[in-house]
Amino acid sequence: MNKKTIGFDRELTLTWLDLTAGLAQENLDVQRIRQTLLTRLADEIPGQKACKNTVTVLTRIWVRVPPEYQALQTEALTLVSRILPEERLWLHWGMSMLAYPFFYDVAGTAGRLLQLQGEFELRQVRRRIHESWGQRTTLDRAIQRVLQTFVAWDIIQQTDSERRVYQGTSVCQTANSDLALWFMECVIQSTRQATSQSDRQLPLVELIRSSVTFPFDLAPHVATLRRSDRFEVSRQGLDLEMVSPV
Repeated sequence: MNKKTIGFDRELTLTWLDLTAGLAQENLDVQRIRQTLLTRLADEIPGQKACKNTVTVLTRIWVRVPPEYQALQTEALTLVSRILPEERLWLHWGMSMLAYPFFYDVAGTAGRLLQLQGEFELRQVRRRIHESWGQRTTLDRAIQRVLQTFVAWDIIQQTDSERRVYQGTSVCQTANSDLALWFMECVIQSTRQATSQSDRQLPLVELIRSSVTFPFDLAPHVATLRRSDRFEVSRQGLDLEMVSPV
């Protein structure tokens, strides 16, 4: 997907994403999945057009996956049945990063501000996103929809409704090393896509502390990554480790 295609302009609930992932597990064709989602969500989303647009975003994340990410999708669909229900957020976040560079950029901007300040204002995110995505009439609404999605997923909360100030909530952790390694590969691949880089290498410290993964704790899985045969870890200089998928 072209980085300049916003795409992610709906507020999504985890329930809808769980439903979409479940339908994708059944290996149904795209049109059948779309129709099932339209029927199931019709009572929750007012307006036929709004419902169709929401289904488009959901299917882009879990069903209409580009060929280069289909192996990650297949692995994610296997993991869905092997992880705790509360861990599915890791999968939805990873698939959303791959599907939408806009999601990646908003998440990264929010995460960077949280790392620097402990909170952020909507206007700060808007200013930074406008710098890279330009001035568009649809941009502000899309930014707000992504942040509303983060609130719905309980990874940020609004602390000042007048100034639209947000703070992070608790950090997500997992003991499932397969899930963590899958997620880290999604970070590398989506970073390459969002930054238009051909090199798939990423500094290990940047991978673990990436602002785009602010709701997740990857630090406990560094040793597992170093031992894993799905990544190549190389050293550049005295203390710089670079990571790339094999």
